[in-house]
Amino acid sequence: MPIFDRFLTLSPDLLAVADIRDGLLTRVNPAACRILGRSEAELLSLPFFELVHPDDRDDAVAATAAAVTAAAVGARQTDVRFEYRFLRKDGSHFWAEAHGTYYPDEGLLYGIARDITQRKQNEAALAAAQAERDAVLESISDAFYSVDAEWRITYANARAAEILNKSPEAVLGRRLTDVISAKVAASPEFQLLKLAMSERQPQDMDFSEAVGRWASLRTYPRDDGGLSIYIRDITERKRMEEALQASRAHFEAVANLVPDMLWRSGPDGTATWFNQGWVNYHGRPLETLLDAGWSILHPDDVETAQATFEAALRGRQPVTHEQRFRRSDGVYRWCLVRIQPLLDSDGEITAWFGAATDIDDLKRSQELQELLIAELQHRTRNLLGVVRSLAAQTLAGSAALDDFSERFNRRLGALSRVQSFLSQAAATGIRELVCTELAAHGIEPDETRVVLDGPSVELPMGHVQSLALAVHELTTNALKHGAFATPSGRLALRWWIEGEKGSSLSLEWRESGVAMPDGASLRRGFGLDLIERSLPYQLKAKVKIYFSPDGVVCNLVLPLFQANSLEV
Repeated sequence: MPIFDRFLTLSPDLLAVADIRDGLLTRVNPAACRILGRSEAELLSLPFFELVHPDDRDDAVAATAAAVTAAAVGARQTDVRFEYRFLRKDGSHFWAEAHGTYYPDEGLLYGIARDITQRKQNEAALAAAQAERDAVLESISDAFYSVDAEWRITYANARAAEILNKSPEAVLGRRLTDVISAKVAASPEFQLLKLAMSERQPQDMDFSEAVGRWASLRTYPRDDGGLSIYIRDITERKRMEEALQASRAHFEAVANLVPDMLWRSGPDGTATWFNQGWVNYHGRPLETLLDAGWSILHPDDVETAQATFEAALRGRQPVTHEQRFRRSDGVYRWCLVRIQPLLDSDGEITAWFGAATDIDDLKRSQELQELLIAELQHRTRNLLGVVRSLAAQTLAGSAALDDFSERFNRRLGALSRVQSFLSQAAATGIRELVCTELAAHGIEPDETRVVLDGPSVELPMGHVQSLALAVHELTTNALKHGAFATPSGRLALRWWIEGEKGSSLSLEWRESGVAMPDGASLRRGFGLDLIERSLPYQLKAKVKIYFSPDGVVCNLVLPLFQANSLEV
């Protein structure tokens, strides 16, 4: 087999010989048959140009004719090169890169063709992607440049060319330093580009283009050693940021003026901001408050507060409740707490806003009001009971109506004097107060069953009313159930001054000779409970009341300075 035939058989490319005079193929290799989907006999019977796609046929004819024309003027051989689509027998086509040489003395065109369909598809895809990229870059309002490693501009969209005050065509291929001013070349923005070029790291910065105008510069290294450069007008964004900062400053100024404690927390309840009122109240730096968590609550309130917030978290609903916070002086005070969730368009919590108002004074006032109302009701009942008891005792011991009237009026007068202690705040000695109270109940202080022992002590103005009420309650209780309710009963009332510089008054009321019921039958009345509740609150007193085997014992220790008075 001749060497040429071996090449024809072994080549994977399409090889063919065509006679220019009749346009028919005279030789084809097996690869041509396989690629074109035709037998050798079929191919040798077809004109060469019928294998070319109709849309490319005229170009193929023209190229071949040009080669023949060149040979006619004396060329020994002429070459033909083109890229056309060839037709298969099934009607499909493929792209091929063809190379041919025409030998005029033989009248034959020798050709080789290689399938380049995949390359053509890749080129088409790349061209489409570039067109899409260019369309996007031309449509954006940002300026975009790309430069190579030598700073030559390889692309500039319309906005970029506008900034350079030149057309895109006028800047392509030129060095960036040749189309910008010396001022721009020396600017921090261009220095940033040089840094990105040398360090091969992305860089960005905001800068002021002109008075009242702002731009954002971002640059990214390219694989070819150059840079991609984006410049965006951010003037509106800057104005919005400034407006937001002003709004935030306005909000914080207002928030810091209100006396309430305000705060904001994340969706999970973690605090992110406190107003100055909160900082002042707790007396702690803001940084420590952000990490304080539940530690600023009274230990007894933590569990309830956590459960309340968890319920609010599940229900996405506002919550109002009361809890105690630790103030800067270490005192726990009651506060009214209101928590409001901030929801997004999907109903999800994005933040919580809270406010706490110190209501400790109000709460104490309410408790005091409740105490005063109960006290008034109790005092009224006791007063009526005392009047009834005075009337009965006076009537039993009176020989005639005139005698009853005189004695009853005397006792009512004594009772009235005691009531004046409860409505006036004049300075009064403790002995005077006790004697007046006992007399008002028909008990003469010089009776053998009453012992009064103690120094002369003038009570502070704020103590008189509260102590008179305590003696009144003890005397009333003794009349009803204790020492004055039985002939064998006795009362020893002693007081003394103690403490540094006479800072406190101790008083002991001790009843004896009373037949006390067994422990299961003992019951404390409202009057004794009232003493234990009111005196510690009103006078900061220490009170202890207990039942001894033969009567009631009450021990009082009253500070003589800085006591809260109860004004009725």
